Amino acid sequence: MSTFKEQGTEAFKAKDYDKAIELWSKAVDENPDDHTILGNRAAAYHQLKKYDEAITDSEKCIEIKPDWSKGYQRKAMALQA
Repeated sequence: MSTFKEQGTEAFKAKDYDKAIELWSKAVDENPDDHTILGNRAAAYHQLKKYDEAITDSEKCIEIKPDWSKGYQRKAMALQA
């Protein structure tokens, strides 16, 4: 059985960003300290032009794992948009 995180990744690959956000939100509830889930959800929010949400997730991602460059990349993309 795949996890919410894995299911979210599959939904994102299928360009079903709303579903990816829904699944990754469940994954965050299960594991709030997994920075990769927040980074991925930020990317999905970005695809839906929900930039404020993308920034919020990016900032939380950076807070959890400040040496993970993708968190900064996600934030920069949202700020630029």
